[in-house]
Amino acid sequence: MRVLYLGLAALLAVSACAKSDKTADTGAQLAPSPADLARSAALVANALAANPAAADSILKAAGHTQESFQRQMYEIAADSEMSAVYAKAKNP
Repeated sequence: MRVLYLGLAALLAVSACAKSDKTADTGAQLAPSPADLARSAALVANALAANPAAADSILKAAGHTQESFQRQMYEIAADSEMSAVYAKAKNP
């Protein structure tokens, strides 16, 4: 259970940082890097594996629906670099 809370805390921190990053000259938000997306997906997957009964709330906290998370997983699977980052961040 402790791992779930740590994973969710890390996920929320990554999400908050990704949402608050802005460029100095334009004020536009920076898009998260593909590696950040893969790490974030791995954190969500780890949390889901640790507590499947809370899947909806875990996905909501990460800013996902079941469909959007599934799309992100397909995007990661289609990209070898993102897949490597995801595999490294995913708990066995």
